[in-house]
Amino acid sequence: DSFFQTDPFANLPRNQNGLLYFFGENAEATRLGKSTKNRNWILRSYGEKTLEALRNKPTICSGSTMGEQVAIETYLRAMINEWDETDIKMTGADQGFHNYLYYSGKLVNSETISKLVVWEQGKGIINNLGALRTKEFVDWGFYDPEKHEVYNWDGTLSPVAHQWDRDKHLHTYYQKTRFKLWTREFESKLRGGKLNEDTKEE
Repeated sequence: DSFFQTDPFANLPRNQNGLLYFFGENAEATRLGKSTKNRNWILRSYGEKTLEALRNKPTICSGSTMGEQVAIETYLRAMINEWDETDIKMTGADQGFHNYLYYSGKLVNSETISKLVVWEQGKGIINNLGALRTKEFVDWGFYDPEKHEVYNWDGTLSPVAHQWDRDKHLHTYYQKTRFKLWTREFESKLRGGKLNEDTKEE
């Protein structure tokens, strides 16, 4: 449910000894306690007290995370540990773990995560769109239906559009037009490659 519009790795800082990027959902549209799913993931995993403490916190999307290898490895181990400790069996519960790890500060003291940055929705490399499906993306002003492009709030092209399929217009365009075009291009390249190999053999 993501597509790249520009190279998301182009201007990333390098050699930071453990840089980790998280990306939020729209804080005006949703909060951890406002969303039924997010609320249940937190409640079932950590209990009522933790839910009350996090109820008004902005939701951070577990489906979009970037970082240097050492930081990503540490983050993934932490996620697995939360799964083991809570023993929760709910589809999507990783989002509860993701938010708990950030708001509890569990990742802050890690020697292999030098810096953890949370980007607000529409202000970073990955633009999380799912919480804005309450109306068409074009009505929010960040989607151009003529160019089929998604933008950050400052008007720049979002390097990565995440959860694009929540919008009817964008979903229809990619499903009925773009995917078919990519398939034809891919098959054409395959045929071209096969012909080239055959020519080489002759």
